Amino acid sequence: MTPTVVDVRGATVALGDRPVLHGVDLRVRPGEVVTLLGANGSGKSTLVRAAVGLVPVVSGHVRLFDTPVDAFRDWHRIGYVPQRTTAAGGVPATVREIVASGRLAHRRPFHRSTKDDREAIGDAIDLVGLGDRADESVAALSGGQQQRVLIARAAAGRPDLLVLDEPNAGVDRSSQEAFARALRTFVASGRTVLLVLHEMGPLAPLVDRVVVLDSGLVVHDGPLPLPSGLAGMPHGHIHADDPGQGMFG
Repeated sequence: MTPTVVDVRGATVALGDRPVLHGVDLRVRPGEVVTLLGANGSGKSTLVRAAVGLVPVVSGHVRLFDTPVDAFRDWHRIGYVPQRTTAAGGVPATVREIVASGRLAHRRPFHRSTKDDREAIGDAIDLVGLGDRADESVAALSGGQQQRVLIARAAAGRPDLLVLDEPNAGVDRSSQEAFARALRTFVASGRTVLLVLHEMGPLAPLVDRVVVLDSGLVVHDGPLPLPSGLAGMPHGHIHADDPGQGMFG
């Protein structure tokens, strides 16, 4: 049997009394880059949250690394950046300090960071192009740069699976380009990526499969290019085949 990193089968999810997903299947294999596309409210974010055990399924099942999600304990293998989060908080912290928190799952309590920790932190900061800002306060960064800090924090744990929910939403062009470079480097290491996006643009060459959701149902699961009927959906969020639009447009 082919191993899976994420295996969601027949998942139905309701938020309160409102059904959001209806018998959805999603399989992600080692080394794949899988993108979820769809209009707002289609269920993309709910699906990734169910996949990493943050919301329960009413029916169906979820497995991570071939282990039922309820029994899964190796959370250090997963790096997750939720939608619309910020690295700035009430307590002043530098970029390095925020990224360093991504190594906590690898350290014993009350022990100093190791050489491996420090290398992983530095590599993650360089990965997102913020090496020259490492000792600055995150509060001094733009929103797009703060998003890159959160991606670096997730990458610092050297996860086998990186899950990103709309990482390019509301960020500036330079941050979008830096994110694309960072993702390319991460993918080249053979790791697995599950992305929620509105648009792909130049990310398309990195993507192995696209899963399109509509009203809580999977309406497409396959490689690019998208079928013409999906590429022209009226909400205008699925334009993977236009290099002049999408993520950098």
